[in-house]
Amino acid sequence: MKKIALFSFAVFSIVSISACTKNSDNKYDSVISDLKSELAVKSDSKLTIGKYKWIYKVVHNITNADMSKGDMIEVYPKSERDSEKLSNINTDSQMNDIYAQSKIVTLQKIVSKIAKKLPNDNSGIELGYQSEQKSKGLIPIASSVKSMDIIPIHD
Repeated sequence: MKKIALFSFAVFSIVSISACTKNSDNKYDSVISDLKSELAVKSDSKLTIGKYKWIYKVVHNITNADMSKGDMIEVYPKSERDSEKLSNINTDSQMNDIYAQSKIVTLQKIVSKIAKKLPNDNSGIELGYQSEQKSKGLIPIASSVKSMDIIPIHD
């Protein structure tokens, strides 16, 4: 009987924890929806870097120089090929390629604008590409919290 009670308690605990995690992501649904809308390539869009399919991932308990145990919405291309293209655009922009710089600035402005809708400064948005070395994770080209741009925008 004790085993059944313990098993029931364990299942209830797991379900409760997963429900709490899901609910905490809900506060970012409208922000992610706005990001999806802004990153959708339209015919009149300045965002002409391609028809990337983006991944939107909420990462919890981030601690870095700009936030303490906050949440980060990570946005990056779904395919490895598109990550490589975005990496090349970023490299070209750092080599003073004006066309590539305009693409990066456009992405930074989108992130900056949408970040102002975050619930507080202990959550942020990072947009970038996946490193070829998986251990390095996301290489951000745009990063903002509600009140400031972590990666400055240089028009």
